[in-house]
Amino acid sequence: MKFVDRRRELKQLDDFYQRSQAGLLVVYGRRRVGKTSLLFQWLDDLTARQKLPTDNSLFWTATTQGSQYQLRDFSQAVIRLDPRLPTPPAPDFSFQAWDAAFGYLADLAALRPAAPPFVVVIDEFTYLVQGEPSIVSLLQRVWDHRLARASSLRLVLSGSLVGIMEKKVLSAQSPLYGRATSLLKLNPLPFGSLVELFPTWSAAERVALFAVCGGIPSYLALFDGAPNFTRGLRDSALAPGSLFFGDASLLLNERLTDPFIYSSVLASVASGFHTWTEIATMAGVLETNLGHYLDALQALGMVERRTPVLAGPGNRRGRYHVRDPFLRFYYRFIIPHRTAIERGELKRVTETIAADLRAFVGAHVFEELCREWVYYEADRGQLGFLPEEVGSFWAQQRGQSVQLDIVAASRRDKQLFIGEAKWGDKPVSRDVLIDLIKRSQRMPQVAEGWQTQYALFARAGFTDATREEARTLNARLVDLSELEQGLRASAKP
Repeated sequence: MKFVDRRRELKQLDDFYQRSQAGLLVVYGRRRVGKTSLLFQWLDDLTARQKLPTDNSLFWTATTQGSQYQLRDFSQAVIRLDPRLPTPPAPDFSFQAWDAAFGYLADLAALRPAAPPFVVVIDEFTYLVQGEPSIVSLLQRVWDHRLARASSLRLVLSGSLVGIMEKKVLSAQSPLYGRATSLLKLNPLPFGSLVELFPTWSAAERVALFAVCGGIPSYLALFDGAPNFTRGLRDSALAPGSLFFGDASLLLNERLTDPFIYSSVLASVASGFHTWTEIATMAGVLETNLGHYLDALQALGMVERRTPVLAGPGNRRGRYHVRDPFLRFYYRFIIPHRTAIERGELKRVTETIAADLRAFVGAHVFEELCREWVYYEADRGQLGFLPEEVGSFWAQQRGQSVQLDIVAASRRDKQLFIGEAKWGDKPVSRDVLIDLIKRSQRMPQVAEGWQTQYALFARAGFTDATREEARTLNARLVDLSELEQGLRASAKP
């Protein structure tokens, strides 16, 4: 799969490279998010643009082998860059300790002029930390006394174990705290990037793909070359040995000491149980203990608590949602069908998933993309106000429930933007717009007279009667093409 987007990240890497003094950059992000590909692309770009000599950079990847094995492997990689050595080192050569190996890097940097900079990337640095916890202190000492003085050096530490990076490298308790001259947390690709990756697919298929993979490049690559979403799901994503089967457990096992109850909580939330009592019941956890698990999952970015727009942080109507699209899909669809998938019944499973996926996409991903579009419109001044909150609204008013899919609000300006998202395969009728306006009156701020705009978002477009009603009411009608176009534009710097 080709490398796309990441313009902001590449610009940050270039800025780091062009600084006048030694630099330490920390790159981190969840597994499969594309850190290694980003760094390789950056180095390739540097080599092409500046015609760097091959011995002016080192890209070394740590593994899960023992510390002595890794020290020898790193030593071999470092010493081969020494232009003073007439022959390659002996196969068993190794520095005696890590601080000696890091110190030798300082020697190599001192041999080189300030320009072009000498780039050293240590990928999967967290594996080194796991095998040799003292390595952070050793690196800090060498950095303070030698590496930081090597003006040509650009040292990059990259890691996938986010918890370890945050605790051992970035936290105030870390020996390396304050040494990094630049930090780069790599997030998943935005939805707008998928047009470039899957240009022949329909917009609806790209939304379905995002519902399954999110913006994780390694998962998206499973669909690379597939003629459509369904074929990609059946032939690659659900095929034996696919990343889809082991990655969820791997993500939990890497970051949690006891993943089993956490997995039950995730499965409950992904299955549509969003309140505290529902989650505790379905996960088999005491309500008094549930907070521990939810807090940890929120800290890891796997779960988020949502409250109604304008309700305030202490609102007791909060609902929990799986934040990671891949985990949401995995627990909703893979786990229930895992036995059938392992038996090779891929055609039947794919048909079953496809039948249920439309409602799943409409209830989760499409609404989320509509909210992202609202941010985009606000940024380019098309809402008429800058929202302080964008989310949804739900409440019980006089025995009647009210649910509003998309709500953007400004307390300062007393303005609202309220929308409804429809993922059905038929054009949205006029009645939907009329009902949205009627239901919105149960939101206190609307009833109080806040200035309110309305919008409908639809996969299949709108009837002529709906368009006429929207013109009369000055409401926005956003079809899937316009939505995708806006999100594609928002993905560009």
